[in-house]
Amino acid sequence: MMLVKDIMTADPITINPNATIMEAEKILSINKIGRLLVVQNNRLVGMLTDGDIISEQDLQAPVKDFMSDDLITINVNSTVQKAAKKISDNRIGGLPVFDDKDKLVGVVTSEDIVYGYLKEDEEEIEMEKKTITPESSAIYLCMTRSRDYEKYWLEKIEGYGYRGAITQTGASAEKLPIKLRESTTVAAIAREVISENSREKMAISNAVKDAYSQLDLINPGLGGGFKIAVVRGEGHVSVAIFGKFGHALVDGPEQLTVGTSVI
Repeated sequence: MMLVKDIMTADPITINPNATIMEAEKILSINKIGRLLVVQNNRLVGMLTDGDIISEQDLQAPVKDFMSDDLITINVNSTVQKAAKKISDNRIGGLPVFDDKDKLVGVVTSEDIVYGYLKEDEEEIEMEKKTITPESSAIYLCMTRSRDYEKYWLEKIEGYGYRGAITQTGASAEKLPIKLRESTTVAAIAREVISENSREKMAISNAVKDAYSQLDLINPGLGGGFKIAVVRGEGHVSVAIFGKFGHALVDGPEQLTVGTSVI
């Protein structure tokens, strides 16, 4: 059984609570990460995410005014399943990781967990000669946060005989269903996942509609910014949507949904 210590980021990047928002934004940007652990006198006092400061105009304001100090943590020897449940139940993106001596040793994020499951899948594939599905491929692809991982996954799924594409979009609540469908269709055509005929376009549209209906059921009336992946397998397509809801495109809770359609 995979443990948190197997997938966490050790020696996480930290920041002082008296540092400025400008300093925090610079660290987040340079390291291409979405959260910082706030540490003072070798003690964890909070967590700051990119969503906490996305709309802040005063760049000289201190980090301590925006960080979350009601922290949910996990032990380094806990299972990945337990970490995933904590993240899901509390609608957060990551957990500080402590050892048995209450020392901060790392951070584990929802992305780490996805890659952890991927690693487990790959081990099973080697042992049982199984292949990943278009649905899981779309999930992995839409949850990537860097160009390198996007390229890696696009090439990897081709090795399984699938074709994939990825795109991003953001819109208000009333425009979101159309934007999701349009951007996914354009990306699918550009990457030759589908051809420009009405039947295949309709298959993409139905898969997006399936995934969007889940989003709308969870958070009706909210817009957001999302990454969308579409993967074509034998006889069907799968669409995965991952991103954050919010009012007027301000970051909110992350959601992941999957839709499928016969092609």
